[in-house]
Amino acid sequence: MFSFPHSRFSLVKSCSAVAAMLWMATQPAFAFSPDHDLEKWTAKVSHNLNQAIHEDINDQANDGLQISVLGLTIDKEGHPYDIHMVRPTGNQLLDQEAVRVAQNVYYPPLPESLHKQAQNIEVKLLFDSNLQELADINHQVIQQDRKQNQAFATELAQEQLAFASNENKPEV
Repeated sequence: MFSFPHSRFSLVKSCSAVAAMLWMATQPAFAFSPDHDLEKWTAKVSHNLNQAIHEDINDQANDGLQISVLGLTIDKEGHPYDIHMVRPTGNQLLDQEAVRVAQNVYYPPLPESLHKQAQNIEVKLLFDSNLQELADINHQVIQQDRKQNQAFATELAQEQLAFASNENKPEV
């Protein structure tokens, strides 16, 4: 009654290709790694911290750009503890402001991939009496992070496509 112009092998191959496409369609566009999730989350926290610095404290940074690096341990729920100075600016007022901000700023929830254990992060707080220069530096840092994230996403997408196409090849 019915004639099948394709061999069974072609039929199996076609079904496998359809199954792979359906699987890819149901997966998130990019399955980022926990390291990438932590990097994105840390960038968001760093942004929140820098936005919370009081302007009058920035005025104390009259020697140009000064950077304070804080170390934080974030528990599974996303709450900070063990806030400590990794690299101070040398200006006691600026360093105290960095710790104050870290103790009081809002921390977004950790991504699901990071709930297994506490996370240790370092964040940079930028102080500069020239607010335009500070805004420009923050913009440059954000642009650099965005380019790195885009390059990573492109590389990951290419790997996923290569993996999917390799799954569809018949075994020899």
